[in-house]
Amino acid sequence: MKKSRISYLLILLLSVVYIYFDSGFLPYTIFYIVLLTPLVSILYFVVIYYTFRYSESLDKREYQKGEVLSYSLEIHNRSPFYIAYFTVFMQMEGQMLIKGMKTEHISLKPFSRQSFSFSVPILYRGKYKIGISRIEIRDFLNLVSFYYKPKVEKQISVFPRILPMEELNIPYIRVLENEYLSIDKNRGSTEISDIRDYLYGDSLKKIHWKLSSKFNKWLIKETTASTEKEFWILINLEKLSGDYEEILKLEDRTIEVFVSLARVFIRSGVVLKVCFYKNEETCFTYSDMNGFKKLYDLFSFIPFDREVSFIDEMSFFMESMREPRSVLLFTPVFNERYLNCINKINAFGHDVSLFYCKAESGETETDIERVLEKELPEIGIKVMNMYKNMEQLSEESSWNEGKASAGDG
Repeated sequence: MKKSRISYLLILLLSVVYIYFDSGFLPYTIFYIVLLTPLVSILYFVVIYYTFRYSESLDKREYQKGEVLSYSLEIHNRSPFYIAYFTVFMQMEGQMLIKGMKTEHISLKPFSRQSFSFSVPILYRGKYKIGISRIEIRDFLNLVSFYYKPKVEKQISVFPRILPMEELNIPYIRVLENEYLSIDKNRGSTEISDIRDYLYGDSLKKIHWKLSSKFNKWLIKETTASTEKEFWILINLEKLSGDYEEILKLEDRTIEVFVSLARVFIRSGVVLKVCFYKNEETCFTYSDMNGFKKLYDLFSFIPFDREVSFIDEMSFFMESMREPRSVLLFTPVFNERYLNCINKINAFGHDVSLFYCKAESGETETDIERVLEKELPEIGIKVMNMYKNMEQLSEESSWNEGKASAGDG
């Protein structure tokens, strides 16, 4: 556009020079034609503005990972003029989600239309802006432009899949056999086993009112009944670095396995205390399928953007678990800095299970994988690679369930 403006000014200048050297009929005719052309362009713009139309169509706004998204765009030129300079800018998030949804430079004949349609599977969870960001139309001299912007941006929500973890013959989910549970049947179910500080998400029913009044702070009482079927889950939401698409895959797999396991546990009567860092150390308790729906909605779109180290999070919550518990650790990437903290959690008598996607890349990657596959299981820490162990479930599309099943009992 800048070149076009320079060219026009140069032509206007030459027409003036032509008049200066020859003031006849032809020079003045050329000069006025060049001078009045922008006015014609304005008239052109007015007609285009009031006759141009476009329409977008999405089949729905909520999807589950793996479902097919159908989007269509139709552009109409209802004017008698040819639109030569015409650019459709698509949302960047939509371009990332749908490879073919890119910025298009097109032209439209008078009284014509052009259509675009996409039908592709959605590969990543999250919220995405889809469709047109803006449409730029320029005049036939390419001197000026104006934009059409959608009144309402189209956004879709993509939920993670819920996999039937109970189909797998692995010890991490065989809850009904009590393989995960720390059970002490010799004590009464109402005996107080521990007193600890209140954590965000704790039920008010568990507050020890007398001690809280005495020490002027909220204190929680843990009984044998509350610890027998209670899992503590720590999730690593540290910000990852590297290839953007690879990071999305790691994050998606972590959330996918976590929510799938959470549903199995809650259906089996297990209370989940899910802990993570969200501006501050946060712990939510989920005990029924209504709670699972809240868990599913929360973690479907939770970002992996924390600056706090997962080591600090594990150390903080370890101090809150004074009695042996069943502890599940979820992390997209495992690095050797986590080993010391995990060994400490195990040494304190906790039943530790580690879920990871991959070992951190680098010189020590092979050593870390050896530790994960051999050394940690030898000291009683259960280890599950969420890629290798879950490959079969991920490939079976018939096992995918919709978001509506999240709250089913």
